[in-house]
Amino acid sequence: MWCPKCKSEYRDGITVCPTCKALLENKLPVEVDSSPAEEKARIYNHIDGRENLQALSDGNNAYVEKSTKYDDMKSTAYSFLLVGAGGILFLALALAGVIPLQFAAYMKGLMGIVMGGMFLIFLIIGLRSYLQLGSLKEQVLTEQREMEAAKKWFYDNYSAKAIDVTLDINESDAVQKKYFQRSSFMKHQLESQFPDYEDSFLDFLTELFYEDLFPQDE
Repeated sequence: MWCPKCKSEYRDGITVCPTCKALLENKLPVEVDSSPAEEKARIYNHIDGRENLQALSDGNNAYVEKSTKYDDMKSTAYSFLLVGAGGILFLALALAGVIPLQFAAYMKGLMGIVMGGMFLIFLIIGLRSYLQLGSLKEQVLTEQREMEAAKKWFYDNYSAKAIDVTLDINESDAVQKKYFQRSSFMKHQLESQFPDYEDSFLDFLTELFYEDLFPQDE
């Protein structure tokens, strides 16, 4: 199998080029040079380490776990509710004279309007955030189910050794090359089995499984 873009040759069973993501073809056009070693070397030489490879693949669409979003939303909800409710209570006590403030009457009124409005906004933000926790909790549970399903299927069908044998990877190959080939293969298999999963989630799962299967590359 050949890649029509980078002109790399791959063994049967691989359908997507790990380097440029193009669909492989059975043969190259006659006029195309089928010796891509120099071009591939140039690509790998411009990439320094696996961290940069991950940065290139992540781009600006890095996946954020639903559990992290839930924790952030929960923290926001309780923080704004506490500040909003506490601030309104303080103003109520101050305007009632329970908490003495040495301000002129018009200053107390102005402070009550300005700060009261601010604390009310905090309270509204806190309430809206709190109301979103229910739907986020459902998303967390759905994410956990999808992650467990993907993990069980993948580990039932693939191992580190099986992946390297399929891709004909040698230990002497550069880390960059191995990472590209393995991660592209892994994501393609997950994508084929779970086509409804969003792309960023598949990237997240691929990286998660990669770190588990190939800890020596860390």
